[in-house]
Amino acid sequence: MPLLTLFPMENGIARLMVQPSDILPRSGRRAGLKEYAAPARLRELFAGYRNDLRLAGDVASAWWEGTVEAQEALGLSRDEALKEAFDTRLAGPAAHPNVVWVVRSYWLLCSDTDPSSAAFGLAYPEEILLLWLIDAGETELVRLIACMPYWPIGLDENGNWC
Repeated sequence: MPLLTLFPMENGIARLMVQPSDILPRSGRRAGLKEYAAPARLRELFAGYRNDLRLAGDVASAWWEGTVEAQEALGLSRDEALKEAFDTRLAGPAAHPNVVWVVRSYWLLCSDTDPSSAAFGLAYPEEILLLWLIDAGETELVRLIACMPYWPIGLDENGNWC
């Protein structure tokens, strides 16, 4: 069943792709790496992310459907119930803790500053976590991520993602 959302997926994609550069300007040092051209370690990292996100998305989708149905049980129409659910949980199904944990965990893995890591110096986290999903044809996972109003990360006092 397709994920219930209010806003066009393209809006969420565009928003998420520009946000990181608002707090950490992109120097062009790494950008545009495609999965097929990535080293095996990074492709394995992405495969783990897809799998973990799919599992988290299944849980979140059922939870979100239950959230909307609970509003319908109060007498709201399907559209009203969906709007009410989003008013309560702005990120919709992406607000589920499992989804937030997967995205945050993999963001930090993708932004690892250890030169021996799978992701070091190759691609921005938002490229791996969103653009690679698009390239892989993972429409429902992209729709899930696009519900996020922002990436669940920040910068610490040393300029590292946290």
